[in-house]
Amino acid sequence: MRGPESADYYVNLAQEDYYLKGGEPPGVWHGKGAQALGLFGKVTETELKLLIVGRGPDKEALVQNAGDETRQGGWDLTFSAPKSVSVIWAQADPATRKAIQEAHRRAVDTALNYLESEAGWTRRGRAGEEKERADLVFAKFEHGTSRAQDPNIHTHALLINASIREDGTTGSIESKPIFKEKMTAGALYRAELSHSLRNIGFETEQKRSWFEVKGVSESLIAEQSKRRKAIEKELSAKGERGAKAAKIANLNTRKAKEHLPREQLFNLWSHDGERHNFGAKEVENLKKSQTLSHDEREAYRERAVNKTISKLTEHESHFTKRDFVRRLAEEAQGKGIFDAKEVLSLIHI
Repeated sequence: MRGPESADYYVNLAQEDYYLKGGEPPGVWHGKGAQALGLFGKVTETELKLLIVGRGPDKEALVQNAGDETRQGGWDLTFSAPKSVSVIWAQADPATRKAIQEAHRRAVDTALNYLESEAGWTRRGRAGEEKERADLVFAKFEHGTSRAQDPNIHTHALLINASIREDGTTGSIESKPIFKEKMTAGALYRAELSHSLRNIGFETEQKRSWFEVKGVSESLIAEQSKRRKAIEKELSAKGERGAKAAKIANLNTRKAKEHLPREQLFNLWSHDGERHNFGAKEVENLKKSQTLSHDEREAYRERAVNKTISKLTEHESHFTKRDFVRRLAEEAQGKGIFDAKEVLSLIHI
């Protein structure tokens, strides 16, 4: 994202009374860098636009090229729940819906905290020769729908291109570490989310690098995946495949997003559920007691670690800490038995 106008889309959605007026929940500041700048709670339009151009809340320059229209103002890091999670969120009773949203929020925070601790770097000195650790600034915006108005819980975490060094000075972010760690952060997000959903009572199963909740209506998932269908149709028409082609197809099929009140959307989604015989009662019936003995839990953890190492060394004799964390997090999310904190603790085994 570039320039102050990039902030408008997110700020305009963040209306206080979003259930009645449309839009989404207000943005929230996150990160030690935000705290150092005195940014807490709700994101305001004025603060966000200032930060995107490289200025702090008091309009002081945080970077050398503050106000330069060509500078990179920040990066949009998006964390999306698996489709089955969004579907049960849309069909669940208010208490379960709130618990799922809280699980998503905690998982996003876990991923952002990992990025800050592992990828928070800045440079200074002649030609940026000195690399230093730095605290980061995120503006989080939780959204609940896709552009096709299907349930789609996701959070846009806008990483501001300004950071706070240990001595209190400020500077731009070193972006390469962020991009190196973003896939690992995503895997930790899903591992934490899977663990929290297990605590609510839902069973999860691994699907390659992600997970899904067991027992969710496949036909309802298909109906509420209109954006995916549009992208697949675009790819098929052009005879293309792969991540790069999918990204282009996503942009080509993107329509202006209509912002309906969530109260109205939940009613619409409820009717979808009725047609597929999958509503709040069916969501509740998915919950099960999932207690494990200490020995069972330890055995699962050992299998997950061994399987991860086996996969990593199948074609290479060595791997990085980042590789291990990412692959173990992917393995952990299948059962949701241990969370992101435990994944990170297992680095030292």
